[in-house]
Amino acid sequence: MRRPPALLVLAITLAGLPAAAHVAPSVDDNNRYLKITPGADRVRIAYTVFFGEVPGAKLRPSIDANRDGQISDDEAQAFGKKLSSEVAGALELTLDGATQPVVWTTVATGMGAPQVAAGSFSVDLIAFPCLASARGKHTLLLRDRFRVPNPGETEVRVEDGLGTRIGHTRIGAAADPAHDYKFVGPGGPLMDDGIEVAFAAADDAPLVGDGLCTGATDASGKKRIPRPLILGIAIALAAVLAYVVHRKQRGS
Repeated sequence: MRRPPALLVLAITLAGLPAAAHVAPSVDDNNRYLKITPGADRVRIAYTVFFGEVPGAKLRPSIDANRDGQISDDEAQAFGKKLSSEVAGALELTLDGATQPVVWTTVATGMGAPQVAAGSFSVDLIAFPCLASARGKHTLLLRDRFRVPNPGETEVRVEDGLGTRIGHTRIGAAADPAHDYKFVGPGGPLMDDGIEVAFAAADDAPLVGDGLCTGATDASGKKRIPRPLILGIAIALAAVLAYVVHRKQRGS
């Protein structure tokens, strides 16, 4: 798997960060950024580990598998995939009381400069866990037991998605009405208590017709058929109809 272009990696990084995040790398520490955006039938989870100048420089030689002094796209992505597995295994996600695994749909490693002698770099991860039922009220609980080496800042932000409204958020005893949390050091309350998010999606909140969350139901309680499947059924029916007409014409 090839690494996405640098501009795409930058766009993913910025999209995954809270608006007030300090996107400049640290010198001695590694920072973690977590952004949660609920939608009508799913939740977008964006997770970034930003390795600082010194720890990033120490890690780079181990990423350069062929020891040629340059970190190729494949080498960078291999590191990102390994880290993504470690992070996913350390996350405990509960949606409306049901535990779900975190499956990343995007893993993007942004080395900045390919040289082993360079410094900071980031790994950006995005997941879209599905809700059991579309729209309405929901509660999310996410515990993060991933231990970032040389931990610096952790920033967690929750924001409204299209047609959704955040009711409350809470990390341990902290309940910020702006839904923006920052702390320094290891996991702390994010590891022990986790972040709780209560949100509601309006009856007309837009649903994504990509077939990813096919188990979600619409406001009437009926299961939605994803648009790609509807299109496929229509094409199949048209083909059957054309075949029947062709056979009748040959028989006449």
